[in-house]
Amino acid sequence: MFNLALETIGDWSPKRSRSRQLVVLWTFCLAATIVLLGLYFAVQRSMQQMARSTLETILDANIRAHQAYLYERESKGGELLRDPQLRSLAVTLLSRYGRSTALSDSALKDDTDFHLLRDRIANAVKQNETHFSIVRWGLFDMGGRLVVCSDQSLQGLPFQLPDESLRRVIERKVTFTRPFQPKTDSNSNEELGMFYTPIVALLVPIYESSRVYGSLALMEWPAGEFADEFAEGLGCMEMANEAHDSTSHLCQSETYSFDRRGFMLSRSRYEPQLRELGLMGSDPSSTPILQVRIVDPGRELRKSEAPLPPLTSCPLTKMADHATRGATGNNVAGYRDFRGVWVVGAWKWMREWGFGVATEIEYVDVYKPLIWMRRIVGTIVGLLAVTAATLSTIVVFPQLMSSPQGEKDSVRQLGRYRLKRLIGSGAMGSVYTGSHELIKRDVAIKVLEADQLTSIGAARFEREVQLTAKLRHPNTIAIYDYGRTEEGTFFYVMEYLKGITLQELVDHYGRQSADRVVYLMLQVCGSLREAHACGIVHRDIKPANIFLTAQAGVYDFVKMLDFGLVKETSRDNVELTQIDSITGTPMYMSPESVRDASTADARSDLYSVAAVGYLLLTGVPIFDSGPSVDICLKQLNELPLRPSERIQLEIPDDLQDILMQCLAKDAQKRPASIDELATALSHCRDHGGWSSEDARRWWSDIAVTADQS
Repeated sequence: MFNLALETIGDWSPKRSRSRQLVVLWTFCLAATIVLLGLYFAVQRSMQQMARSTLETILDANIRAHQAYLYERESKGGELLRDPQLRSLAVTLLSRYGRSTALSDSALKDDTDFHLLRDRIANAVKQNETHFSIVRWGLFDMGGRLVVCSDQSLQGLPFQLPDESLRRVIERKVTFTRPFQPKTDSNSNEELGMFYTPIVALLVPIYESSRVYGSLALMEWPAGEFADEFAEGLGCMEMANEAHDSTSHLCQSETYSFDRRGFMLSRSRYEPQLRELGLMGSDPSSTPILQVRIVDPGRELRKSEAPLPPLTSCPLTKMADHATRGATGNNVAGYRDFRGVWVVGAWKWMREWGFGVATEIEYVDVYKPLIWMRRIVGTIVGLLAVTAATLSTIVVFPQLMSSPQGEKDSVRQLGRYRLKRLIGSGAMGSVYTGSHELIKRDVAIKVLEADQLTSIGAARFEREVQLTAKLRHPNTIAIYDYGRTEEGTFFYVMEYLKGITLQELVDHYGRQSADRVVYLMLQVCGSLREAHACGIVHRDIKPANIFLTAQAGVYDFVKMLDFGLVKETSRDNVELTQIDSITGTPMYMSPESVRDASTADARSDLYSVAAVGYLLLTGVPIFDSGPSVDICLKQLNELPLRPSERIQLEIPDDLQDILMQCLAKDAQKRPASIDELATALSHCRDHGGWSSEDARRWWSDIAVTADQS
């Protein structure tokens, strides 16, 4: 078949024109490339699905086992809670010594209640030897101070008890904590000895009547049973031993837990590597628990001889960044782990206990066959391209030699501007990159072709440039020039921007922090303040029309684009927008704009700005996506959920209140002006939290790293 195709391409008889030969040649090469790429992507999708299924199976098995472990511990602790004499003794001791900063050895030595409590705890532990492996026991007050302890050298020390564990104690529930450490300074570390190692504890609330006095803590080493729940991906190993098939290499996994700050809470199969890389202590008995932070070092550390980067400035890995925000998910496309090694992973945030669990497998272990296939396909496609280019030269070169001397490819010219490549198109024209003929400055050129012109279109296009050119605010895109060719083509020239739209920001990086949302919205308000003062309403504010740049050392700088649907409120002549037409993007249009486009005013822009802020804050639009008609009906009849209710996460109330006020169906209930909105934003608790240094670090560390990956 391949030989037949070559014979067809190689038929250079006079009966076949050179152009026909070229078409057959490129058709064959293109078809072969499409088939090869289609096969490759089909295999890739299949392997990704298999990897996703394997990761989620391992993760779920480990989570179920660990939940059973925690519930069993808490159930046994509940038996202590039901012991009235034990609880009474604990209340007595907390009441007696709760305000003492330090107790002498003799104070407890002669305390009968202390000895009775010690004996009851020892008896309870002895009866549950398979469930308790405690190394210390003690009584914590509600501030986390160890009031009484079986090890008197630790009495009076403050501890960093997990917040979620303290909340459960207040709710009078037994809870098993994640690993934590005492609050100590460097001078006291040696005095604490081994106890400075992180611990976990079963906290049994101590209360009487309506008052909670503190908790009884049965403390253990987290490097023991707690860590073993995650070691070596045990659930997966059992499946691999049963399967013994070609996919068993996927089970060389790492399952571990971590806290909200991204610190490890369990052991790691890579501890020897971590010690060698200097990511944890060199002591063979040390563990990564609360030592190793799950950050992306930007490169594979074990293959690099460069000095270790300052990990305090490194961002969390993609997995940890999503999980610590409370998300559950997976990534089978690949990302760097805390060693800089490319891995695939799945994760879940355990809200009840305040930690996350992740399962990761090295990328090369999962996709080794796919990597080889990619090289083979790339080689074949490259050979096809070289073959096609060589044969095309043989076909085209004689034609070039016979062409009139001096003939040049035509380059489109509009006035003094030369068009380059198309970067976007829509109902109101197409946008190209270009440059000025003399000063060679890069610009963006919006073009409305003669065959696209109607009387309404021409008037609207001309009005867009005239109105936008009035605006001088730095957050509004600058207009340089305007013209119309002899053929009737309209065009105008504006500054060329590099960066991303807010829509791309959310699509690629997810929801943004409240302080950054305030920072960006205030810039949008600045642009609209000037426009509204000139009697101009934008009417098509949406994330795709707000550009975020990082040029000339200025980061997170907003530029408002596309005033193609602007309305000049100060004019009394007939509107170019018909009353019965929908002008704008339904998801970001105010209810009055949906109902009657000609009634849109400055408060309609406020609604759209709030809808954009809602997307930035939550990562989702105010309504679920759907047909335009459905969105229009929702804009007219449904109130959007508060952002915190929409994504089930805590969000500052002051910013939520501002957004919900601007999203009121009745325009009269919104802020009176863009100035009033800007003032409200500037009084938010998070105003000023996002600085120019934060913006610079985001663009240099996160955006650039994402582009490179």
